Amino acid sequence: MKKHYFALLICFTTVFLAAQSPRVVLKTDFAGQVSEGSVEELIEHIQDGKSVRVGWHLDRDDDQKSDLDHWTDAEFISVLNGQVFNQIGPIYRQIPVSDLPQVKLEHSSVQWSAIIGTNGKLIHRYILPDLHNIEDLQIRQILSQRAEIKEDTVATTWVVLH
Repeated sequence: MKKHYFALLICFTTVFLAAQSPRVVLKTDFAGQVSEGSVEELIEHIQDGKSVRVGWHLDRDDDQKSDLDHWTDAEFISVLNGQVFNQIGPIYRQIPVSDLPQVKLEHSSVQWSAIIGTNGKLIHRYILPDLHNIEDLQIRQILSQRAEIKEDTVATTWVVLH
């Protein structure tokens, strides 16, 4: 009898853990096209209140392979016309150093913020809080260009946490 209880316990534990594990629901390629899963299923999970993580993958050398991946919890999600968008709250600027490999922080107040979508668009900008205090006009103009909103197309992975 103990063997049956133990077997049932193992079965229930396995089912419970499988139900709790993260699951990839959607992937887009470097052209912003759906390569796996569906946006509709992602939206259903969001509407059911499930937690979502999003990863975006950068192809710096245009070989259609990711050179750098970033991941974040989706905390501010918008659904618009059948697409999902997540706002990535400001983070301090970091600098990837591929040769080491290491990601470094600068001694700076510069931050970065973005919106990532299931359409593969990464709309982003740097936040330069002290820009108006820079007296050198040429440096201020260069930094102002860094603060402009930019758009890139990246591969994405959307994961639902049960």
